Amino acid sequence: MKRDLLTTVRRRLAAGGQIWLFLDYDGTLVPIARTQKEVHSDAALIELLTGLVKFPAIRVIILSGRPLASLRAMLPIRGLALAGTYGIEIEMPGQRTIIRAEPARVRPVIEQVKLAWAELVAGRSGFVLEDKRLAVALHASFADPSDAHFVLPQARLAAMHIITPDRFRILSGYQFLEVAPAVAHKGLAVEWLLDHHLSGDPLLIYCGDDDKDEEAFEVVRQCGGIPIVVGKVRRATLATHRFDSPNALRGWLAALEEVARENHSLENV
Repeated sequence: MKRDLLTTVRRRLAAGGQIWLFLDYDGTLVPIARTQKEVHSDAALIELLTGLVKFPAIRVIILSGRPLASLRAMLPIRGLALAGTYGIEIEMPGQRTIIRAEPARVRPVIEQVKLAWAELVAGRSGFVLEDKRLAVALHASFADPSDAHFVLPQARLAAMHIITPDRFRILSGYQFLEVAPAVAHKGLAVEWLLDHHLSGDPLLIYCGDDDKDEEAFEVVRQCGGIPIVVGKVRRATLATHRFDSPNALRGWLAALEEVARENHSLENV
């Protein structure tokens, strides 16, 4: 499978085409951690991404649920495109940051949800509230399972009484709940990037690990691209290819960099 993907990429580059490489962060480039604070970029990852963005034929975009400020801090790489909070905050190289939501309208709702959740978990250990400014998440990884089983449904119910479904959405995962604007949607983010920055007919490759990435997989497939799921997923997936782990994906990205270097050398002969 790795070889087939590289062959596809090699042919596209040899024909003068471009690659748009979308990469989720947590669970895709780095293993899943129990809390967001436990995840740090390592030197090898920064070196790998720095190598990839050097090639004009490859556009690398990190599309993550993490806020943009967090991505900037962990990935200080010139030429790397960043899309934080599921694509609400977008920063293309050399361009101003685009916020695809109105903070003045979003923030009061986020604060209401945060307050309701804070009251719900008050006195209960193991819960972490993460304020992303344009979204708020409740993590229960450290909580007693019985507490989490009670609190998370109550938190969802509380959020449903605060938000309006046409403007906000509730995202969930294992021991996790989040409220964000409706545009916090990776599929919509991919569409926005294609609408506003597309030139030519690039091959789209999207690598991600969870159900939020599935929303982008659908868009990428519709565009004739390659959706790749990372990890041993048990759900139905729209991905056409899979890597067992972030390390396996990194190995393939290193091979992709070598293919790009070979092609670049041939172009300059």
